[in-house]
Amino acid sequence: MAVPDAVDHLRRSAQGCLCCGARELRREAQIVSGFLAARAWGGPPQITELATCPACGFRFYERGLSEAETARYYRGYRDAEYVRSRWRWEPFYTQGQHQALLEWTHSPLRAEAVRAALTQSGAPAQYASALDHGGDQGQMLAAVEADRKAVYEPSACAAAQGIARYDDAARLPAGWNLILSCQVLEHVSSPSAYLRDIAALLADSGWLYIEVPNEQWRPAPGSEALRAAWLNHLLRWRPLLMAADLLCTACRIKLGRLPPFGFVAMREHMNYFTAASLRAILAGNGFTIESCGINGAGQLFAVARKFATVGAGSGGTVTTFT
Repeated sequence: MAVPDAVDHLRRSAQGCLCCGARELRREAQIVSGFLAARAWGGPPQITELATCPACGFRFYERGLSEAETARYYRGYRDAEYVRSRWRWEPFYTQGQHQALLEWTHSPLRAEAVRAALTQSGAPAQYASALDHGGDQGQMLAAVEADRKAVYEPSACAAAQGIARYDDAARLPAGWNLILSCQVLEHVSSPSAYLRDIAALLADSGWLYIEVPNEQWRPAPGSEALRAAWLNHLLRWRPLLMAADLLCTACRIKLGRLPPFGFVAMREHMNYFTAASLRAILAGNGFTIESCGINGAGQLFAVARKFATVGAGSGGTVTTFT
């Protein structure tokens, strides 16, 4: 089954699973977060669907973001106004919670987990060039030795010392020997398009380290029809919606399950990967997987290499790993 090439951000499941291409998907009604809807397109919370692929376990929301909506959402990402406006919809997203998230993002544990995963995968100990794609200040580059280090980050944050910064994708040079993509793939509406862009930036001998959250939960018990009706009712009562969101989020994170008629609000994570789905989407977009699993920081990862197709005379083509 082919991985879909193009994705309509309003109907992301139109061509099947975004990772393995399977056409049969399970669907559940869910709610788009009021904060996401207000920030990205200036609308109220609304109903969407969460599609689950029985073949590879991938979960993804039907609704995605257009390029313009993505730009609006991530402008000033995690600045003071972001925290204040998010708290108005999600009282559990406190300043303390925000600070804890930032500290984890910059923790040495994460960098050490990247270093260990690359080493165990047989990746080189030294690179001519390394790029952290969507990498905030480029802090994950502490995990690698490279002659030249850079970060691509479209938001306004400054790069760490000794790291070059790019904020315009059109000006990002190609030919990188290693690209890190940490906690990015779960945010994008078209993950295959993102991976093809990454492949175009890599040198033929390039390595890729992908990291995404390891987020799994048991679905809500109860009738889907009744649950959909309940979710539509919640949209009419903001205080009740906010209280239900708090309960469902706590149950999912602490217990790994949803309460009856519960939901998983669509916030900035649009995709929930499994090891099988991560392998499938990498293989479908020009990579061979060297290793895949859970790293030392508890995150799902894959180390992959770009492969190239070269001419083989009149006999056709031969796929080679460079």
